[in-house]
Amino acid sequence: MPLGDPMGGETQYDSRGILIGVSTVAIPVKDLPSAVSFYEGMLGLNVQRDSRADNWVELGPSGSLGRIALYVPDKIGRRPGGPTGIVLTTESIYDLHRKLVDRGVRFAVKPEKRQVGGLIAIFLDQDDNQIAVVEEDVASIPEKAKTDVPAKTVTTTPKRTVTEY
Repeated sequence: MPLGDPMGGETQYDSRGILIGVSTVAIPVKDLPSAVSFYEGMLGLNVQRDSRADNWVELGPSGSLGRIALYVPDKIGRRPGGPTGIVLTTESIYDLHRKLVDRGVRFAVKPEKRQVGGLIAIFLDQDDNQIAVVEEDVASIPEKAKTDVPAKTVTTTPKRTVTEY
């Protein structure tokens, strides 16, 4: 009997029961409404699950299988600020960098060549959580993540408005 077989049978393993993706990564923040505003307004992510009453909001790009969950930690939880270990992907790191800088996002590391692989940049959220972004070839981005995103108007400064697609 394989270990973990709840029926105690002699069932052989098949292709089911494998890890198939990353669902959610959690980032501690100081203030949930401010954090949601940053991730929506500055990064252009969409709220996927809003459980503010339970101190939990999940955001992600349209069509993405992965989400970023924001929460305010209790007194003994992980504190906001510093490396998160989260690495996002983009098809054009320089264009993303330009858009985020125009919106007022701060970068700890501007786009640069990694020792192994392509380009990387690290930006800071409103609580100084560090989030890395790497550039990947469009061919390697899953089809589900390439869905059309409606145009969104983003005000970057009092004098400048940008329409994005």
